[in-house]
Amino acid sequence: MSETTDAARTLVEDGPDTILIEDLLLPAEIGILDSEKGRRQSVCFTVEIETVPGYRETVRSTGTFVSYADTVFFIQEKASAGGHVDLVEDWAEAIAEFVLSNPLASRVTVKVTKPDIFEDAGAVGIRITRKRA
Repeated sequence: MSETTDAARTLVEDGPDTILIEDLLLPAEIGILDSEKGRRQSVCFTVEIETVPGYRETVRSTGTFVSYADTVFFIQEKASAGGHVDLVEDWAEAIAEFVLSNPLASRVTVKVTKPDIFEDAGAVGIRITRKRA
């Protein structure tokens, strides 16, 4: 047995694993201001998905996992589908609901920002954290 395998077996979980999607930037129709309606603007998404206890062992034994690609595709599809979304809060909630539909995800933090709204601000938006009840 190799040293790497031996070392891996002596490691223990010390908190949840976190799947990351950082700064996914997409054009979308979003915003409540009159100046935001009828046009696309840049929207930035950051998602942190905390996994259930024993996640790595579940992945090893069953092959099931939390896919960051599924979440990215969900966000991309929503952006490309068109239609105006008034509030970044609504989009963040939809992402959280999608993520938590995976039983291996226990908690999610979603940040949705609009970087081009105010010249003096790097971005405006919301960050929400949700967990399974």
